[in-house]
Amino acid sequence: MEKRPTMRDIAKLANVSGVTVSLALRKHSSIPQRTRERIEEIARQIGYRPDPALSALMAYRRGAKPSGYQGTIAWINPHIHPEYVRNAPPFSLYFQGASERCVELGYKLEEFPLVDFNMNYKQLSKVLYSRNIQGVIFSPQERHQAHISTISFNWDRFSSVSLGFSLVRPQLHTIVPAQYRSARLAMRKLRSLGYRRIGCISNETLNKRTDSNFLGGYLVEQCRVPVDCRIPVFTMSRDRDYMPECRKWCRLHKPDAILDFSDRSSYSLQLLRSLQNHKLGIASIDLQDEPSELAGINQNSRLVGRVAADEVAGLILANRRGIPDIPKRVLIEGSWVDGPSAPRGIGSASFAKKM
Repeated sequence: MEKRPTMRDIAKLANVSGVTVSLALRKHSSIPQRTRERIEEIARQIGYRPDPALSALMAYRRGAKPSGYQGTIAWINPHIHPEYVRNAPPFSLYFQGASERCVELGYKLEEFPLVDFNMNYKQLSKVLYSRNIQGVIFSPQERHQAHISTISFNWDRFSSVSLGFSLVRPQLHTIVPAQYRSARLAMRKLRSLGYRRIGCISNETLNKRTDSNFLGGYLVEQCRVPVDCRIPVFTMSRDRDYMPECRKWCRLHKPDAILDFSDRSSYSLQLLRSLQNHKLGIASIDLQDEPSELAGINQNSRLVGRVAADEVAGLILANRRGIPDIPKRVLIEGSWVDGPSAPRGIGSASFAKKM
């Protein structure tokens, strides 16, 4: 049986120590670029592949003790007004979670607003490479269905992940809340509370940004209820005052609960108060960690950020750069949160038992 090439073989051919080879293959900043490239070339020539058992053992050992400084991971903020991402949940919570996890792993998470580079990805790419930054997290894009060309950003130099579905091309490993499952969970919880006619306020822009996952989950659950309990979705297509039309929709279809996908949690409460209907249950699909008078789904946004940091660190450790041939989709489950906006018993309890 042919002997498997080892780091020791690479070290002998490169005339360096085994430690230098290990650091070079992990692209550690302490090893000069020219030396790293020479060692990588030798590894390719002799067909070196990491031993998965040994890699797992080393990962365990690193995890068993506090991490020293490993380097910087870039957080790319693509918004023209970057303060929006810094201050608005869930984006701000993504960053907080990623930053916390980076510290635990020995990395520093540093924000790079694209506007500081004249919205030029090519210029940003050069700066990241010159600073020996190997890992990149792309926060949700300003536009849905955004594209970053392979020419404008040198993907082969970085281990990259994206948050959410707004970056359409290239397709990177993506960390995202389990939006489809969250919508189904919310519907089931509302039915268990006794609600029979559950309507949905949706948002056309949000549907595009989430690949219609929230809406898809709702529609699947609607198929599980009797036909006379199915209510057409109320969709807002642009940013204007929809309250009069929404009130009309409520009076016409008479929902006893509303699931809010509008991306504006206060919208349903305004509707509830304007109708002066205290028997209408309200649940939001986008609750955050802070207390709220709304019931609904906490998307666990901070955990989304933490998992993104884990994914990038793992890609760096495995020396995986560039656009993946087959991208992963890592889904973070949401959690139901009880709240006074959806009390038990004001819907049809008998219907809930049948379901």
